Amino acid sequence: MPEEPRLPAELARRLPATFGAAVHDQLRQWDFLFPAEQRQLRAQLDWLSGLEQAEFDRLFAPLEELEGRMALGPHDATAGLGVREVGILARSPLYAQWRVEVEKVFSRIDAATAPSVPLRNSPRLLLSILPPAASLTDQPVWPSLAKLGAWFSLDRPFGEILPGLVSRIAARACAPAFEEIERTWVFECGTQFSDLANSTVLSWDAMDPLRREFLRRLNAVQRDLRSVDQTTEDLRRADISRLAGPAITANPRVREFVRSVLLSGNGSLVFSNSFVEWGASEALRRVQPQALVASFGMRQKLKPFSSLVLFEDQNRSNPVRDQDDPAGSLADAVLLAEYVYLASQRVACYPDHTVTLMSAIDWNRVLILGPRAPRFAASSATPEQLTAFVLDWLSA
Repeated sequence: MPEEPRLPAELARRLPATFGAAVHDQLRQWDFLFPAEQRQLRAQLDWLSGLEQAEFDRLFAPLEELEGRMALGPHDATAGLGVREVGILARSPLYAQWRVEVEKVFSRIDAATAPSVPLRNSPRLLLSILPPAASLTDQPVWPSLAKLGAWFSLDRPFGEILPGLVSRIAARACAPAFEEIERTWVFECGTQFSDLANSTVLSWDAMDPLRREFLRRLNAVQRDLRSVDQTTEDLRRADISRLAGPAITANPRVREFVRSVLLSGNGSLVFSNSFVEWGASEALRRVQPQALVASFGMRQKLKPFSSLVLFEDQNRSNPVRDQDDPAGSLADAVLLAEYVYLASQRVACYPDHTVTLMSAIDWNRVLILGPRAPRFAASSATPEQLTAFVLDWLSA
């Protein structure tokens, strides 16, 4: 593991308070950062430290001006962001502007450091799979994405190809430059791939005990801002080893990743497909795995008097038996699968270097996007042909 870098005292003194505190927070969590994040953070610090003062001032001037208007009060950048500061930021009328300026700063830094980031040009793979979608067979799906690639016929439903395909992807020989945790990530609603070797597999169903405990704690929050802040902070520090299971807790990075995904909103605690989409998007941003699988599934219909409460556990509040919601699940999954693709395009190492496969469990066709298109000899591709195309791409 790379040695933890330090925030140079001179750089800490020059950085805006919120930016410096955020960098310090990342450094404090160094052991929980993934290799890609560590490489990126080190490159950012090196670039900022070497920046001439005039350019440095131009980069941070808008952020400095906003901070002066947000009433944060005196704050030591090397102390990190506390519950109080995070609360003030999140509730400030200027928060949206602050986020925009922070993103501009990071975009400028990332653009300057991107050429030096290792593995940037390595081939990548993204798979997004819908639940059964026979009702959409004759309808255009992902029309905007289809313009960027092409549909290919398969000689059988994609769901019959999927287990063998994912197994071969996980078992592939991987370039030594990729660390083990950067090889293959799988997000799924069920547990189809829970025993997959050489991969990080995160299953919504397998996390049921952890999710229910988080929901229980969040539903006990008193309806005031201080209680919300404190409960969220307590959950970020709580020992989740017993509830998360050995596969997750064996790796502290994965454990904290799961905690972050479940607590960062976006419906990840309540809806399985939201968990798959948000988890996959965060993994693309933070882990940057060479191969990622997002397998969407069936969710249950929302129950009366529970669907109105953001963090409500439906089984606890309404004893009516769960019912599948095929139409709602499919509507969610089509949109969320596209979100995953768009998330990949916002991370420097994926555009122009990623082959993306998108299909549904019961479809005899697959949408393929990316810099390389397959050349299948027959009109319908076999599992062997599709697998060979994928593995050949990853080894390019």
